[in-house]
Amino acid sequence: MKSTKVVGVDIGDYRIKVSYIVKGKVKKFFYEDVPDNAVKGGMIRFWDAMAGFLKDSFKSHGIRCKNVIFSVPVSGVYIRAVELPLMTIKQLELNLPFEFQDYISDNTDKYFYDYAVIEQGEKNMKLLAVACSKELINKYRTLAKSAKLNPIGLVPDVVGIQRILSRYNQLYSVPLDKDYAILDMGDQSFKIHFYNHGVYDVTRSLEPGGYSFAQTISEITGTDVHIARISEEENVNDIQTHEKLIQLYESRAVEIMRALNFYSYSNTSNTIDTLYYFGGSGNIRKLVQILSETLNIPVKPLDELSGVSDEDMRACFFLSPQSYGVTLDPDDEVKALTEAEIEALKNSHGTTETENGSGEGTDASQIISESDGKNASEKTAEDVVPDSFLNNDTELHRLKDYDEELVRLDDGETSDTKAEADYGTSGFSDGDSSRDNSEEVKESTLKAIEELTEQINKGNS
Repeated sequence: MKSTKVVGVDIGDYRIKVSYIVKGKVKKFFYEDVPDNAVKGGMIRFWDAMAGFLKDSFKSHGIRCKNVIFSVPVSGVYIRAVELPLMTIKQLELNLPFEFQDYISDNTDKYFYDYAVIEQGEKNMKLLAVACSKELINKYRTLAKSAKLNPIGLVPDVVGIQRILSRYNQLYSVPLDKDYAILDMGDQSFKIHFYNHGVYDVTRSLEPGGYSFAQTISEITGTDVHIARISEEENVNDIQTHEKLIQLYESRAVEIMRALNFYSYSNTSNTIDTLYYFGGSGNIRKLVQILSETLNIPVKPLDELSGVSDEDMRACFFLSPQSYGVTLDPDDEVKALTEAEIEALKNSHGTTETENGSGEGTDASQIISESDGKNASEKTAEDVVPDSFLNNDTELHRLKDYDEELVRLDDGETSDTKAEADYGTSGFSDGDSSRDNSEEVKESTLKAIEELTEQINKGNS
């Protein structure tokens, strides 16, 4: 059975991002700031408190659907492409752990292994294999249960992005040998994810992330770092042009250029022709401008690959494409866009090209403002998106009609039918009701933040 309603959850260092998907379309996208130090490197530090925070966030935004898929950071899993001779499922289950023995120093029995078939020939097969610790899987399962949610899956964030690229290739009839470079402009670090022929290859991490910019502004202005973030995003008093920030932006742009050059040197036949970016620091227009001037390829926001003009969808793609991507079913096929539809989308994105081919792209802050991820919205994507996201087959490993959900939490027990009956049919709470309860919702959210902050302070002491 395939669920038609699901929520993709991405828990980051600075924000949690949530995409509510109905029949493959983004029904609602929102985000909430998490307390300082609650999450480090994408990994949750205080699970019990985060469960309460997640529960209250769902309530405050009127999300009644309980079926959730979590996006797990690439730092939390081992993932690699492997090529093996054809073998039975049982043989593959026995052999997969050996493919990670050079990467996992701990007991391999403590890890769960899964795979997705990329190619299959007469004698060999190419797989995207993943190893995730059973302890981490159990923590996410407990997190969901504590938040009164139904955990359907746990998917690496880079696989979520891979599914988006696959969908884009189908929409725009892109050749299968197309390579991609995707820049995640995160809070604690920047990451460049490389995709070879649309399949995840490797990630290059660059530290520190956007938080370092806010810290510098805090030192310059003598304000709190949270106020400094807002000042940078809104470019208060033209702060982005401050000498110290320009130096940081230029240094980061050079590091990104070196990472791209190194990958090209190591993969001379790659077809990367654009750097696509997403994440909070993409709001820093001066940084994007310097990055465009430094690189010899165009720099564009990832929302250009969304294939829609819907603002909720584009805001999701700009801040957290993985929260949408993890909900996609890789086996579903989408209809290619016509030339007229492609031209209309280009016009709606408002992308302009400069002489060297670099485009400033869409004003990301405007996208988020128009979508207003913090307010209820019932806009839907205007284009064809797969109607379902997951095949809840009890058999996890299949060589033919395979399931690319790499790590599952339900152990083959399909309980989403009841969850959808209880919550899914209602979708959002009524708009008037939401307004009537807004004060109660704010208080519950603030209470969750206070509890989480208190637990963090106890942990630090």
